[in-house]
Amino acid sequence: MNNYTCTYLPRLDGVSDAELERLFPEPSITAPLMSLLQESGIDGFNLASIVVLKDGVPVLLLPLFETRLDLSSFVKGWIKTALKTAGRILPSIFHPRILGVGMVEGEWSEIGIDPNLDEAGLDRAMNVAIDALHTLAAERASDIIAFYNFNEFSRLPDEVFRIFNRVHYRACARLQIDFSSMEEYLSRLSKSARKDLHRKMRVAPEVRIVRSSAIAPFLDRIYDLYLETVARGPMALGRHNRLFFETICERIPGAEYTLYFVREELAAFNLLVVKQEAMVDQFFCMDYELGRSYNLYVLSWLENLRTCLEREIPLFYAGQGTEKTKAHLGAKFIPSFILFKHRWNIFDRILVSQTELVNKGLSSLRFWPAASSVAADEPVKRTCLTRPQ
Repeated sequence: MNNYTCTYLPRLDGVSDAELERLFPEPSITAPLMSLLQESGIDGFNLASIVVLKDGVPVLLLPLFETRLDLSSFVKGWIKTALKTAGRILPSIFHPRILGVGMVEGEWSEIGIDPNLDEAGLDRAMNVAIDALHTLAAERASDIIAFYNFNEFSRLPDEVFRIFNRVHYRACARLQIDFSSMEEYLSRLSKSARKDLHRKMRVAPEVRIVRSSAIAPFLDRIYDLYLETVARGPMALGRHNRLFFETICERIPGAEYTLYFVREELAAFNLLVVKQEAMVDQFFCMDYELGRSYNLYVLSWLENLRTCLEREIPLFYAGQGTEKTKAHLGAKFIPSFILFKHRWNIFDRILVSQTELVNKGLSSLRFWPAASSVAADEPVKRTCLTRPQ
């Protein structure tokens, strides 16, 4: 029969847990993460999904988010003032309504696909979903449709690349754990990196480290550290509510915290998703002054590598941002991209014809960094621990 239909779900009430797990199979954690995000919410975002059914059975799911993107919130000084003014004059460009496909949380986005769906079926299902996406965008008066934060391992049909424009986004750092000890890891770094790490490791005895999934006594401090980190970051998209951090270890398989104490004060936390296939760094948040004084980011990096060695985990995904630091520590990078389409065709044409100029401009405004010069140099097994993570 092969009858394809489509439905829009403001929540996931119409998709069972078993169906979600089939569309986002292990080791992906997208299914439980979507459910958690629906329950906890993200300030400024509406979450939903488009589901394509074949003969009444879900075979494709596009996670959706809707938000208004205020470009002035990512910059400071006179540029912020200028963008606020521009947003009042041309809101569809400088304060646009976004209809996004993907996940705001995690290392990269993925769409849910029935493992038994062949390429022809996937193309047909995606065409149905794209038609529904455009219809929804028109109903919502969305300025931009975007496939947010995908990469080469995301299974997107060619049709998506044909009709949407593409710009690079922040790369995801990863480190292969192909060394047998921390000494061997350090020996592979440059002489200057080894010297820097040895110097920063001197404060390690003054830092107490606790790994735990029971964080109730520290939840207030954890959430404060998160909010402080979000306030400092130039690329924060939305803000999680406290419930996310309170329940993630119960809801997401493998989720756990590593807590860093200085003088018995919780100075930083690392929220991780730890599975046998890979460890994923979900959040690292710290008190800025204490964190810098005690080199807590570097100590957390080394602690994560020790954990990978102890548990024989072959890959460490270290997240996006701070590329220079992560490259210094030996990471390689998986480039990510955004596919988008503006409702003004002339705006699309300008962006496509001036891609390099646009990327440089966005990088100089700190919307995202320039493309990584240290891209991953060998095939990487896709684990999808993000959004999958």
